[in-house]
Amino acid sequence: MKILLVNHATAGDWGGGDGVQIRETAKRLRQRGHEVEEINSDNPNAEGFDIVHIFNCRVTTSFRQQIATCKNQGVPIVVSPIWINIKRAFLGSRGTNSVLQEFVNKNGGSSLQLLDSLKNRKLIVHAEGGNIDANGHGNIDIGSFDETKQLLNQVDGLLPNSWLELQSIRSDLNWVGNCFEIAHYGVDPGIFLDANPSEFKKYSNIDKPFVMQAGRIEPAKNQAMLCWALREYDIPIVLVGSSKNWPAYSDLCKRISGDRLRIIPHLPQNILASAYAAASVHVLPSWMETCGLVSLEAALSGTPVVGSTFGHELEYLECDAWYGDPGNPASIRNAVFEAIKAGRNSEKTTAMKRKVLERFNWEQTVDQTTKLYNRVIENKI
Repeated sequence: MKILLVNHATAGDWGGGDGVQIRETAKRLRQRGHEVEEINSDNPNAEGFDIVHIFNCRVTTSFRQQIATCKNQGVPIVVSPIWINIKRAFLGSRGTNSVLQEFVNKNGGSSLQLLDSLKNRKLIVHAEGGNIDANGHGNIDIGSFDETKQLLNQVDGLLPNSWLELQSIRSDLNWVGNCFEIAHYGVDPGIFLDANPSEFKKYSNIDKPFVMQAGRIEPAKNQAMLCWALREYDIPIVLVGSSKNWPAYSDLCKRISGDRLRIIPHLPQNILASAYAAASVHVLPSWMETCGLVSLEAALSGTPVVGSTFGHELEYLECDAWYGDPGNPASIRNAVFEAIKAGRNSEKTTAMKRKVLERFNWEQTVDQTTKLYNRVIENKI
């Protein structure tokens, strides 16, 4: 089979799970004898391919062009939507950022009421172009749900990364198609299983318990709220990820945590694996996760994991992790310290590690992927 894997043109500037999924999918498709090309493009040349697989439908302008181009070339289209309710995530991420900026700039005051409104999902975010509330209602334009719905109804098959993501697509976009498979994210045990913590300790000179979060440093990932939740505690926080797209947000994290915060823009995968193994807990209190790939990586290293109550990570983490409400600093703080107290040898942590090893690997991801490719091609015959 000749396969074209496509991400949006600016994907290389952002990084993220979609790029990891493309890379790992391509690697294993090639190992199975398929001819594969990977490209970041809004106007991909799909001529001569048996199938084109587009990742990430949330960048509406790119997705529109990708679908139009591939439809004109007559190539069957599979999409990994990587979907989450963008409007609700926008409310949470921008609301949290604004409230914490207010706190830092004015040292409290009315900010306490704003934080309480965020926690109770009563906050309304006023942004350029309109307003939005906690249910995602409002007149602000953050991509077009209607257009995304129309575009998804033009494709030949969907490959969500969880059943919860599929349900979100059905409820948010009213997608009623039946040609789909669920392809859960995977992790490479050759890199992350039982990594040696001493490599990161030597690299960083951090030789005491610390809290870790890996991922781009931006409002959607909610690092500032993690910093705020732990602001009164003398425990180091290590953020591993780029802040080039949100430098002001990185500065906010620094203003909240001061010298207790260490930001590392990038780590080679072997040192990243070592960092997970050295951390007392990995925390991802995000507003916008379809999985939380870094949580799976950390879990495979045997590190207790704190996830978010907001996204689709529940399908992966289940009862084998701790959860924090991304809008509630007390909830995040309690989850962090419960996870640290439980430790690496706890029943939850051990069960999570075993589950990732058994259920979430790239071979199974590609099993489901090729299964859908074959269905789509058969339907076209």
